Amino acid sequence: MVLIVDAGNTTITFAAVDMKTKQIVKRFKTDEEKLQADAFKMLNNRPKGVREILLDAWCNVVANELCDRDYVHGEKLFDKAVISCVVSEDEQVLEWLAGKLTEKVIMVDKENSGLDLSLYTAETLGADRMADTVAAIMKYGSKLPIIVFDLGTATTCNVIDKDGRFLGGIIAPGLMTAAESLIKNASKLKSYIVEKPESIIGSSSQCCINSGIVYGHALMVDGMIRKINAELGTECTVVITGGNTELISSCIESKYVYEPDLLLYGLIEIADKNQIL
Repeated sequence: MVLIVDAGNTTITFAAVDMKTKQIVKRFKTDEEKLQADAFKMLNNRPKGVREILLDAWCNVVANELCDRDYVHGEKLFDKAVISCVVSEDEQVLEWLAGKLTEKVIMVDKENSGLDLSLYTAETLGADRMADTVAAIMKYGSKLPIIVFDLGTATTCNVIDKDGRFLGGIIAPGLMTAAESLIKNASKLKSYIVEKPESIIGSSSQCCINSGIVYGHALMVDGMIRKINAELGTECTVVITGGNTELISSCIESKYVYEPDLLLYGLIEIADKNQIL
């Protein structure tokens, strides 16, 4: 059994994977802020004994959620772990945590991703974008080129050319990130909640916000797809993932496939490429 971890800006997903079938057996999510709070305590020159207590507490959470039992100090519950982390404050903590639970820990990077990054400045490429891209090539490699959108805290767009090389992409504020900024900075909008709009023409301030945020984001995605297709001179396969997809799915006019677990399956593929069996 392999442990995979997707540490995003908002939530962290832990999952247990059966590598014989490459299927997720069990998973759970936690608020990133909760782990970061504990991470701060561990990294702020705390005595090793305190750090171990905090790590054992998190090991117990993982054991309860993924293995249906308590954690016994010193035992290894998984054979290996693969981690994608975009929050620098969490990287060390997650590596410590996984090291207590597994025999080997792989933090996703340009060397172990297996991607062809010869056309990109790989030092600036996030582990989440690598994992998304790996999964897209694995699932849709016969339909290159590919555009991959991940609609999360940030909206990322990754482009893979007809030869399977990573070309680059786009990073924009995520749908809810943009909405929260608008609501925060407009004093009379404090009580509004973003929902799917009934019409693009809003009949109230609430409806106008919904239309602007949701249709605005969907039109941005459609526009990016058109521009990328034009630049490459061909129609790309479009894959969309991420927590905000549901809000804009019915507003996107372009043809696409939805893969809710794309990043996690990218981590599984990276585990397989690195002979984690």
